[in-house]
Order: sequence, then structure tokens, then C-alpha cells
Amino acid sequence: MKIEGIPGPAGYFYYFTTKTRKGLYEALADEIISKLNSGRVLDIGTGSGNLPIEIAKRASNLEIIGIDLSKTLIKIARNMAKREGVGKSVRFEIGSAYDLKFEDSYFDMVISSMTIHHLKYPTKAFNEIYRVLKPNREAWIYDLIRDASLKEVKQTLREMNLPIFPSIILYRFFGLKYEEYSGEITEYLEESLFKEYKFEKKGCLMKIVLSKI
Repeated sequence: MKIEGIPGPAGYFYYFTTKTRKGLYEALADEIISKLNSGRVLDIGTGSGNLPIEIAKRASNLEIIGIDLSKTLIKIARNMAKREGVGKSVRFEIGSAYDLKFEDSYFDMVISSMTIHHLKYPTKAFNEIYRVLKPNREAWIYDLIRDASLKEVKQTLREMNLPIFPSIILYRFFGLKYEEYSGEITEYLEESLFKEYKFEKKGCLMKIVLSKI
């Protein structure tokens, strides 16, 4: 069973686990701002806001909005943004990937990390991403490859300066199997409004690039 929103108290546990993944968010933030350093960015399934906050630290000209179903995590994200001094460039709102409360063609980029494996209706989410994304822009969807080899997992952890333990255990419980990306996720994409997409595999991390033509 897919749990799309992390319930109340569990949000605090989730927040504490993200502290061990700081290197991941830093690496993703660096990659994202290499593509875009001004404009509007939407982060879907933002959790406790780690990725938007790391992006804001690196690109003050970006306006970043993070949404999540969890009221607890949105509260945590807002407090974190204030503590990190990026509260003016980052905004966090309660929201669903299936019903984005934004105008058509509003964002220069849409991102999401470690969320796609939670979604019950990926095609519906992809279509909403398509709608709010500006033409000739991209959405980057990151998640883990749950059945990556031990060598690939260790390689990714080292590259992102993440502790081998407990990260190596956590990485076995999150994400999707490789065959799910090439199977179900590809089928959902084929059913979506996106006509151009590609998968980029790096260690135990999968990045799906969606292009709105």
C-alpha cells in the first residue's frame, strides 16, 4: 500500500532521518542550479523542505515553492527556512501533486525527490506537472533504485558524502525497482501529456527528465 502523505507525529521522525541525507540534498541542489539560477521552481513532495532550502542557499534569484500533503512537515519546513535565513525566497504550502494550485505555464522548472514511489496515480501527477511547467522547460524527478547493487549504493553514498550506516539500510526500503522504472513508470509517462522524457541512472539514484515541448 502506498502512503502518499506522512501522518502527524511520523513527520517528526521523517524530519530527523533527513538529517543523515544532507549530502544528497546538497548534490541535487548543485545539479539543479547548474540548469537554472533564476525564475520559479516548484518542489513536489517537499517533505521538511531540505532540497528547496539548499537550492535557496545557492541561488538567491530563484523563487522556490515546496508543497507537501503533511501539515507537520510544512510547519517544520517553514521553521527550517527561517533558521537558515532563506525564508524570503522559499515558500512552503500544503498541497497535492494531483491538484496544483497554480496557473498554467507558471514554473520554469518542477522538481521532486523521493516522492514518485509514494504516488498512487503517477499519470495524473505528470499531467499536472506538464500544465504548470512553461513550454521548453524541464521537470526533474529523482528517486532511488531499490534493487541497485551494493557497489552502486556505496558509490552513491561516497559521492554524496553520506554515512554508509544507516544510509545503506534506508536505501533498501525506499524508491522503486529498476524494472518498475522501465515498466510501470514508462507506461504512466506514455499515458501522460509529456511526449519527451528520458531516464538517467547514476549509482542507486534515478533521475527522470520530462521535457515540455
